[in-house]
Amino acid sequence: MPDAIENSDYPFVEFMKVKINTLTYREVFQVMEVLVANEQKGYVCLTDVGNVVSAAKDKRLQTAINNSLLSLPDGAPLAKYARWAGYKGAERISGARLMESLFAEKNGFSHYLLGDTDHTINKVIKKAKEIDQDIIITGYSPPFREFTPQDNRDMIEKIQQASPDIIWVSFGGGKQEKWMLNNIGNLEKGIMIGAGAAFKWFTGDLKIPPEIFQRLCLQWFFRLISELSADSKKAGSHFLQRQLRKFPIFLVNFPLELASARRRYKSESDST
Repeated sequence: MPDAIENSDYPFVEFMKVKINTLTYREVFQVMEVLVANEQKGYVCLTDVGNVVSAAKDKRLQTAINNSLLSLPDGAPLAKYARWAGYKGAERISGARLMESLFAEKNGFSHYLLGDTDHTINKVIKKAKEIDQDIIITGYSPPFREFTPQDNRDMIEKIQQASPDIIWVSFGGGKQEKWMLNNIGNLEKGIMIGAGAAFKWFTGDLKIPPEIFQRLCLQWFFRLISELSADSKKAGSHFLQRQLRKFPIFLVNFPLELASARRRYKSESDST
């Protein structure tokens, strides 16, 4: 499989050999419109610090992210990193905001929700229709287990029957990226977007952090507090796995990665 970092059609920065595209929301919309209009197929990753650090060790995950059409910075730290590297227009692309914006664009895109529960899917559909009553949207909740070959065939068959323009895949970070890589060849059309927890952010089941937390790159801390109030054991597990183990690795590697990214940006600027 070719190295997407060397063949990306869109500007990007690297962190620990993981691709992060440096686009604005408007540019992402424009890319999606072109892809859908041309009936291209592919997938988009919403990449956060946790997935970047995981992908540095998990080569299959790294391959999945780097071979995506777009790997968008779903987190303020990665967006700031891209801007400090020289890509001044880079924006943090939130999964929930991207979903809501695409629902509201009234561009005629049809949508398919894959993952989470039937209850959550129905809540997303209801809220999407409040935004645009004419939106074409449906979905499917696959079994909560490691998918069998039959599970995958069932999912692909249901997607093909619906023939959507955009497929929102909500299996959780790491799993959804690999699934999209493994299954993109089985689709006839459609752009898959790894949505992570965007369904629950969109419905309000997860609370959007206040602006001050977002500016200080502390969305994770706000989510930890929220989960702690609901389930202390779950919150502790999330904190250990996503922050205590991974964020320090990101910080330790940050200076050298930033220096390398700045050199690359300068070299690109000098050659144009």
